[in-house]
Order: sequence, then structure tokens, then C-alpha cells
Amino acid sequence: MKKECNISRDNTGATTIVVICVMAVIMALSLGLFLTASVLLSTSGRTLASEQSRILAVSFSEEIEEMLTSDRYAFGSLSAEEAGRAENTTGSSIWYYIKQSITDGSWPYYDEDDTVVHSRENAVRTFQISRDGTVGEVVDIRLSMYWTREGNGNRPGRLVVETTAVNKEQSCSITDVYELDLTMLGDYERWSWKHVEKK
Repeated sequence: MKKECNISRDNTGATTIVVICVMAVIMALSLGLFLTASVLLSTSGRTLASEQSRILAVSFSEEIEEMLTSDRYAFGSLSAEEAGRAENTTGSSIWYYIKQSITDGSWPYYDEDDTVVHSRENAVRTFQISRDGTVGEVVDIRLSMYWTREGNGNRPGRLVVETTAVNKEQSCSITDVYELDLTMLGDYERWSWKHVEKK
């Protein structure tokens, strides 16, 4: 009888070790599943933030394109342009800002070879867009613009507009290129921007 007792005590110790090993395996698998779920959730969050920043950048880029290429700025005379500017009482349109800044000489053109007056530092205009009324966790919306001259004169040839949206450390930039069509109507220069490229 004594032998049977000893055998069952030996089995009890072995059974305890087997149970502990099974529990350790189950715990390791559970931690592995938890880690996998955490990584998937993190990746999907980054993907969502990246998609949101892309949508915001594209939407804002399209809005800027509408502002620059709209037919409502195809004025036939200087008096019509000034009347249009007077009607815009809620704020200055980007179209008016660009034309006035270029024609009055306060905004130099960009030249890659120039390191002083027409350098990137002096020629690029950057605007931080106010986030009032935006939904979600939009961190930053920026608009950067510069213009290049046509030939050797001081007439604008192209306008480059870069729209950047950042959301949860994920960013997206859209670059639009516009060409200026200048038409002389008597003594008035009519400016019409034409969208030619989107990157």
C-alpha cells in the first residue's frame, strides 16, 4: 500500500508541472494575440490619419484652384476689378492678394540661381490656415506659394501652390502649378490663371 501512495504523490507533482506549463503556453499565446491586436490598431490609426490628411489636402487644393481660376475674376476693366474688390467685404480673396502683391513689387519672383533677392526665403509666401471650426484632430494646414517670371521680364509666368495637411504626424502635400494668361484690354491687363499640373 505504501507504494501506491508514493506513486500518486509523484503524479501530483508531475501534474502540477504540466498544468503550469499549459498555463504558461496559454498566457504566451494570449500576450501574442494582444500584441498583434495592438499593432493592427496602431497601423489602422496611422492609415486613417494619413487618409484624412490626404483628403484634407486635396479638398483645400481644389478650393484654392476654384478661387484662382473662377470666371468671376475675369474682369473687363480696372473699374470692374475695383468694384469686385469692394464687393468682397468678408476678406481679401487670394486672387486679389496675388495680383496686388506681384504688381506692386512687394512679392519677388523665385529664381533657383539667385541667392539674395529672388531666393526661396524671399520668394515663398507661406500661410498657416486657422483651425477654427475644423472637426477632428487636424494639427496643421499650410499653404506655400511662389511665382516664376516669364522669360527675362518681370511678368509672371507660373504660380506654384503647395498645400500641406498634417494629421496625427501623418502629412500629405499637393502641389498645383498655374499659368498666367495676360490679355490686354485697352490699358487694362486682365489676369486669368489656368491650372496646368497637379502633383
